[in-house]
Amino acid sequence: MSSPAQVVANIENARHSTGPRTEEGKARSAQNSLKHGLTSTKSILLPDEDEAEFQQFAEGLTANFGPENAIETDLVAEIISIQWRRKRAARLEARILSAESPDFKALNNISLIASRLKREFSATLKELLQLQALREKNITQIWESAATLRRADLILKRPTDLAALGFVFSNQEIDRYIQQKDALENARRTVGMFQGRPMGGAN
Repeated sequence: MSSPAQVVANIENARHSTGPRTEEGKARSAQNSLKHGLTSTKSILLPDEDEAEFQQFAEGLTANFGPENAIETDLVAEIISIQWRRKRAARLEARILSAESPDFKALNNISLIASRLKREFSATLKELLQLQALREKNITQIWESAATLRRADLILKRPTDLAALGFVFSNQEIDRYIQQKDALENARRTVGMFQGRPMGGAN
């Protein structure tokens, strides 16, 4: 599994190599990529790939998934690695097909690897989304517990000390949460009452 630190390290290593310059050299590089660039997770960025493009790609996926702990960060880093290699596979396929004499054996190998990468992506994405859903559920339960305590204190007209009970929310934050939740529930009841009625001020 590739961590963000490994991503940075691989990018730094890639800076020390200029990569192939000629078309012939790039073709050889494509064949080498088939051997180690698609199946290896140790080196995400190859010497002939654009670092700025990769950085933008990685930052975009990270922002999209918004990991909030070490496990989620590792899974997002793995997704970045898989998706980058899938993009690489597509480029290799296009390069082979554009050749005068396409190497269909190499093309088949790339297709098999691309299919495996797609399965890895689906499995990793599923794991990430399940973990994030569980985290969100736990957070909601914590907010609900704090809101219940706050409601009881307001009814009994006693001070609320959430910090003493292990919560990290302030009374003001819980009050806003309660207000938003009550407003949403009232809105739902209002919508429910008027659903099915004809528009235009029916009696």
